[in-house]
Amino acid sequence: MSLPILAMVLLILLCVFSPHTFGWIAESFKPVIYALVIAYLLDSVVTFFMKKLKVRRAQGIFLACIILIGLIGTLIYKVVPQIVENINNIMTFIMDGNVDIVQILSDMKNKIDNQYFAYVTDYILQASQSVKSIINDLLIEMSNFLMKLVTNIGSSTFTVVTSFIINIYMLSEKEDILARGRRLIYAYFDKNTAKKYLYVFSRGNSIFKSFLNGKILDSTIVGIICVIVFYIFKVPYAPLLGTIIGVFNIIPYFGPIIGSVPVIVVSFFVDPPKALTALIIILVIQQLDANILDPKIVGGNVGVSPFWIITSVTVGGNLFGVPGMILGVPIVVLIKTIVEESIEMRLIEKGIGDIEKDNMHK
Repeated sequence: MSLPILAMVLLILLCVFSPHTFGWIAESFKPVIYALVIAYLLDSVVTFFMKKLKVRRAQGIFLACIILIGLIGTLIYKVVPQIVENINNIMTFIMDGNVDIVQILSDMKNKIDNQYFAYVTDYILQASQSVKSIINDLLIEMSNFLMKLVTNIGSSTFTVVTSFIINIYMLSEKEDILARGRRLIYAYFDKNTAKKYLYVFSRGNSIFKSFLNGKILDSTIVGIICVIVFYIFKVPYAPLLGTIIGVFNIIPYFGPIIGSVPVIVVSFFVDPPKALTALIIILVIQQLDANILDPKIVGGNVGVSPFWIITSVTVGGNLFGVPGMILGVPIVVLIKTIVEESIEMRLIEKGIGDIEKDNMHK
């Protein structure tokens, strides 16, 4: 048995029979894993600087790291404090018992003279206690999750710093690391098999980079626009709610829906009329994103129909949670690309031309 296959078998056995040991190993390698993710995303920036500014790789790495540090510094000193304050205000609002669904819905029913709206409010008022309990639990869970997220960021400073340092070495030694990887593949597989594996890795790298870079840039722009527009229209907790929209926008199709739920819920119970304002803003920005930003930034990097995107997000989410929802799309694109190229080669080998292939669809 070759070394790569043996390592894969051992990894699978650990996952199945000793998840605690696997978790311990994953925790131990966390700085390296973080560093790999950072280096993978920054490599495109480094390459961009090398091509556009005609600088050496070391200079490109320096510029990319400076920009990353600047962005992180801006988030820490400008954005994060406002988000933490928003979270504290939401938790205080909930704990003080200020959420009174009966009063809110009764007031809205009196203001809005509509039979359908009156029917819905009457139905909710009949089960007001259970609805209030569910909403309160939802808000508390959301607040606890966000507070835990911010706390973990603060407590993981050492890991983040270590990962950043390792990332610099990874970027600097990229060619050497790739060369050693190619040597390993050629050492344990025959020449043709090794070429196939390297081709798959190359295609996968291209698909993942183009998709992730485009989606991160697109979601960042959407988040910034949301924060600014929320501020303009005085939607409560604009920094927090705009950030939530931007973060969840990374998830294709379902992300905007998932992100809009806490935004609308929080807006409704803090200032009910602002919930409608927030909903309209989200719908307008999502239309802007779907029709202008996403096609121009992400473009044809997806290359699969909505059916496959929705399926990949659903299955990936069920298997691996949020990471699966994000990475499911490029994985499906890679599989689709490899399978279609394999089918194309088989058809060529069988002497089936374009006319015959066109007839297969009839």
